[in-house]
Amino acid sequence: MSGEKKELVFKKIGIAIAFSPRLEALIAEAGKMQVGLKSEMVFIHVGNKSEEDVKTINEYLEKYNLLNNSKLIWQEGETVETILNICNEEQLDLLVAGALEKESLIKYIMGSVARKLSRKIKCSMLMLTEPKIESSPLKSIVVEGSNNPKTENTIAVAIEIAKAFKVKNVDVIQETDLNKAVLIRSDEFKENEVAKHKENLIEEEDKRLNYILSCNDCGDIKINIDRIEGKPGYIISKYAREHHADLLILNSPDRKLNLIDRVFPTDIEFALADLPCNLLLVNIKEDYTA
Repeated sequence: MSGEKKELVFKKIGIAIAFSPRLEALIAEAGKMQVGLKSEMVFIHVGNKSEEDVKTINEYLEKYNLLNNSKLIWQEGETVETILNICNEEQLDLLVAGALEKESLIKYIMGSVARKLSRKIKCSMLMLTEPKIESSPLKSIVVEGSNNPKTENTIAVAIEIAKAFKVKNVDVIQETDLNKAVLIRSDEFKENEVAKHKENLIEEEDKRLNYILSCNDCGDIKINIDRIEGKPGYIISKYAREHHADLLILNSPDRKLNLIDRVFPTDIEFALADLPCNLLLVNIKEDYTA
């Protein structure tokens, strides 16, 4: 952790739209984000282009004050690859897409567009489970506080979003599988030293997290730090659901996931399989061109 100030603002946001019952709601949500984050908005549609469809989108853009300060990109091609290419070409900081809260096993294995994108995309990605036309204030944010090089940036993004949308409460969650950590290093400790080793691990995690928070100006945001033991990914999603969070913010996956990962979920797949609320996966911007 360097403690250096990072560029955190999502300056350029892409909105993946399709002609579905959620079209207007997604554009309305984009309007709220544009006001809160002062971002440049790029609307992305993959499919055939017609004058009637363009007219429909432009009417919604005008309705939510986006017509004159946004860009509409319309391309044909395979949906996921086309969107990924546009993200690269436009150098987007964030992609926003709609996502189902829960899918059947067959559909999950095949992967929805939003989930396929989340596994391949290099910029940050926001999945909206229930985009709304009417204004719905953001009240509660849950953010990952795991021991990962990406966490410092992810927490900073969470605090920035909380400030932009006047969120008063942010829960920073340390997912801890201490028994696993002790087992990995069990050869180094005698049986009567295991409890002390767990205590040391907790102390190390607390120091790391306090350092991260000290590097951010939290203002009047109430930061609640919780440690929960269990399977990473699953346990934080359960926490977000039980505490009625509006937004769950996680580090982006460390690698691309394959079919086996989807059948036997890795950490991030627990959240993707059954979204507890809107989900933001944060990628460090330097990773974008990797």
